[in-house]
Amino acid sequence: MRLLSAVLALALAVPTLAQKIDPYAIDKLVASSLRAWQIPGAAIAIVHNDRIVYLKGYGSKDMSGTDPVGPDTLFQIASTSKAFTTAAMAMLVDEKLLSWDDPVRKHVDYFHLSDPCADASVTLRDIVSHRTGLSRHDELWDNSPLSREEVIRRMGHVDLARPFRTAYQYQNIMFITAGEAVANASGMPWDEFVRTRLFVPLGMTRTITSDAQWEAASDRAAGHRWDSDRGQVSPQRPIETQTLGAGGAIKSTARDMANWIRFQLADGFFDKHRFVSAEAIAETKMPQTVIRLENATRDSNPETSLISYGMGWVVQDYRGELLVSHSGSLNGFRTHVDLFPKRGIGFVVLLNAGRSMAAVALRNSLADMLNAKAARDWNAYYLMLDGRAAEKEKKAKEERLAKRRTGTTPSHPLADYVGKYDSPAYGSATVTLVNGQLVLEWSRITVPLTHWHYDVFTAESPIDDLEEMVTFGTAGDGMVKTLTIFGQTFTRDAP
Repeated sequence: MRLLSAVLALALAVPTLAQKIDPYAIDKLVASSLRAWQIPGAAIAIVHNDRIVYLKGYGSKDMSGTDPVGPDTLFQIASTSKAFTTAAMAMLVDEKLLSWDDPVRKHVDYFHLSDPCADASVTLRDIVSHRTGLSRHDELWDNSPLSREEVIRRMGHVDLARPFRTAYQYQNIMFITAGEAVANASGMPWDEFVRTRLFVPLGMTRTITSDAQWEAASDRAAGHRWDSDRGQVSPQRPIETQTLGAGGAIKSTARDMANWIRFQLADGFFDKHRFVSAEAIAETKMPQTVIRLENATRDSNPETSLISYGMGWVVQDYRGELLVSHSGSLNGFRTHVDLFPKRGIGFVVLLNAGRSMAAVALRNSLADMLNAKAARDWNAYYLMLDGRAAEKEKKAKEERLAKRRTGTTPSHPLADYVGKYDSPAYGSATVTLVNGQLVLEWSRITVPLTHWHYDVFTAESPIDDLEEMVTFGTAGDGMVKTLTIFGQTFTRDAP
């Protein structure tokens, strides 16, 4: 009894994280980050041992500076939605309605990959661990009128960029597919499943997936993009997120995300109720696909030795600690959700500017503070990386410009390029001639084509975040036959 009393006395004498948190230090840290990266506003929530120990909004919802961000201000959490999708799958694993290693077509019968071997073997685990061999092809859902099913069907016509299961390649459309697997296995749409089985039970009262609800919300932030040429942020026109769905359509608040973090740190347990088995939710955080720690990945993770992708989570070491995390970027928002499971610590960083390195800098600074690590000027480090990336992009543009062959003309009169072009994956593109200039129409994009050299044109539209080269090809008879954009070749319809 004396030993037990001594242990209890010692435990009571040890300060909790909440007692050790210095609100002034956190405020100073966040203010410094917002100032360094020119970000209008942010919201932070910190959880320790199943308690919300810090919750606050900073700055403003938009560039006016007059409407402050609060703990209940909605942000778009983008790809951090992916962990909600795999948590939903884990629930269905518990209910034996699906298995991680089920063939995808058991739940999404119209799903296919173009490679026969991959098509015959691909599983649910493959599509949520970014190892199918498909590169991104975000153009199919980004600002697209296509339904989720149509986007998934079209991916069956895209060539694999890498051999199946050989490399990590981030792929949003595979998570759209996972959402449809959830829908088919559960008998309800993904949006409804995450609302009724996750948002409501976890007390995430403000969290939504609908664009209409987002537009109707009074307390929401506005997204901003970084203009490197002007050196400032500007409002970003949002795209619809309905098609993206399970890959990144959730909108939430710092307060709601704190409950999500509590649920994750407690291995599926929340407020005296277990909603998913510890085994099933732990599987989402098990390494599945190696992420090669080289080049930009190495530079952006200087305190990491090994990094991998689980299912909806990145799993790595950070300064000797296990870190389970995910980032998200969409519509001028940036989110970071970070868990240090062995310490029972987790936090979310919500920013209303799409500057990826800013979120990582703030994440690292908070992690160091909460884990009592030596402070480092992460803003300076990541601003250096950001500047280096901008210089690299500028140099690439200069090199491309230097290779441009001046004084050339298209091989045909412009009228000969007019017509309808088709791709099995990307659908139809139409080229018209308007006031002496070619105009390309594809999906929701209408963009003028500017001659570059020979039969190559540029398609640039800042509002659509589009900067592509368009190449026309001729057939053996000398007639214009193909159009290539987004790495896809469209074939012209017969006149």
